[in-house]
Amino acid sequence: MLRRAGFTLLEVMLVLLLIGILASAVVFTFSGDSTEQRLEREATRFSQVFQFIADTALLRQQEWGLVVSQQQYAFVYYGPDGWQWAPEVAAAKTYQLPEQLSLLLELEGLPGAEFNLLGQVSWQQEAQAEATDAPAANKPPLPQVFILSSGEITPFRLVLQAAEQRPPVQVRVGTDFSVPLSRFSGAE
Repeated sequence: MLRRAGFTLLEVMLVLLLIGILASAVVFTFSGDSTEQRLEREATRFSQVFQFIADTALLRQQEWGLVVSQQQYAFVYYGPDGWQWAPEVAAAKTYQLPEQLSLLLELEGLPGAEFNLLGQVSWQQEAQAEATDAPAANKPPLPQVFILSSGEITPFRLVLQAAEQRPPVQVRVGTDFSVPLSRFSGAE
């Protein structure tokens, strides 16, 4: 009786099935960014842009500011006509976060807040009053974070978070007076 060397159809199909399962696992693993990866990428982008703007403020001897809303942030500078958008600086333009992510700016309760004169002024009320009086809709609001030409920065924490993630996934970046920005845990 002669025996043939080789594989049966069942063995070949089983190997193909295993290869298919492994290939699909690899595709699912690498196909999309996780929420944590997107948050880290956005935090890194913000830190790099903020560092660039702080360097620009030092080099130009100009006062700059950060304007933050729930889904976007932008930078403004103080010129002869007051606070202005900076169209010539691409990094300073309004940056819209991806849909699933949001921002929260923390200014209260940070080191030096009790000595900070800027913290004692009601900026949002003044900004709203100016917005109703000013005919120019292109005028930016007052910044919440100031980046001074001396290198000093208003202490802040910017919380980047996934909008509908349970439990909440967050990344906190900020500073206590100068660059570079630091990462902070939720307890700080």
